[in-house]
Amino acid sequence: MDYIIQKKKCTGCTTCVNICPKNAIAMIEDSEGFKHPVIDQEKCINCGLCKKTCPVLNSKHNESLNECYVGYCKDMEERTKGSSGAIFSVVANYVLENNGIVIGAAFDENNHLQHIAINNKEKLDKLKKSKYLQSDLGNIFKYVKDNVNNKMILFVGTPCQIGGLKAFLKKDYDNLICIDIICHGVPSPKLFAKYVNELEKQKNDKLLGYDFRDKSTGWDTYSNNAKFKKDNVITKYSENPYMKLFLSDVTLRESCYNCNFKLGNKYSDITLGDFWGVKNHYPEMFNDKGVSCIIVNTKKGQNVLELVKNDLIMSECEIGEIVSGNPSLKISNKRPKGRDKFFEEIDKISIDELSQKYKKNTSIYGKIKRKIRSIIRN
Repeated sequence: MDYIIQKKKCTGCTTCVNICPKNAIAMIEDSEGFKHPVIDQEKCINCGLCKKTCPVLNSKHNESLNECYVGYCKDMEERTKGSSGAIFSVVANYVLENNGIVIGAAFDENNHLQHIAINNKEKLDKLKKSKYLQSDLGNIFKYVKDNVNNKMILFVGTPCQIGGLKAFLKKDYDNLICIDIICHGVPSPKLFAKYVNELEKQKNDKLLGYDFRDKSTGWDTYSNNAKFKKDNVITKYSENPYMKLFLSDVTLRESCYNCNFKLGNKYSDITLGDFWGVKNHYPEMFNDKGVSCIIVNTKKGQNVLELVKNDLIMSECEIGEIVSGNPSLKISNKRPKGRDKFFEEIDKISIDELSQKYKKNTSIYGKIKRKIRSIIRN
């Protein structure tokens, strides 16, 4: 198979698939569950557009405003339904109220995550809250291009997905607002499918939905909520086998260990995330339904925030205060030594066994080692 870029560098952003004039490129799933672009040589005309457009092969440093805020939505119901302080929900509502389109990741009826476009508030709940796996983008970039001249569009995704979209469009559009999230890295969809399959067998029931950020136990101690026909299964994130593996970094996409889209190379207008450490820096802002950190990267992002500020409780903060609780904003996670072995065993043992075997070292010794590494990196 002929790849556009080395597999370990490919983010799976689909820019090459969407830019190809002969539809000669397809996203093919590998043994780890990640999709990579593969060229059909019989269709290929060697125009080179795929490599000329790839945001990784053509990455460049972008100047950002880096205006930073700590804040949350005034509406407690919105905060409960959303991740962090529900800033995305506020911006999305503004776009929809102005006859616009909101595009983000949503689960389908088979618990497959994909980017979809919505144009009314009734469907907005599908796009809210974090989903800790990689979404399928399909042909959504083409959809954006076909509609952005006539409609205001809000696109939310990972930093590499925003980078891919901007590379595909080749220019900025006044009608396009892009929000990216502080990304820890994307775990394999194959692992989540395995987890769902094992849950359904245990419950002898169909999984109807999954909430990675259930706030019934609080925002900073959030839980996972697996919703079945008969009942729900709620587990704290620190005790959930899927989340243990995600946070151990062992199941991340290869490109996530050397991400090209960290602070200093952002393509979004606004970056959102949880304000971890808010109790230390701004205790008056803490609430158990969520607090966001907001990084404004562009003048457009600044204007958008100005339009919705009346729906927010917000205060200026420093970038260093955000980075201290979100190191993934600045540096990539280290590739675990056991990653290759993990993917060799993913089909052989249960997710509970995998989480016990590959969970991150939480001993005092392990914490000290990680702290030392963090100091050295900084």
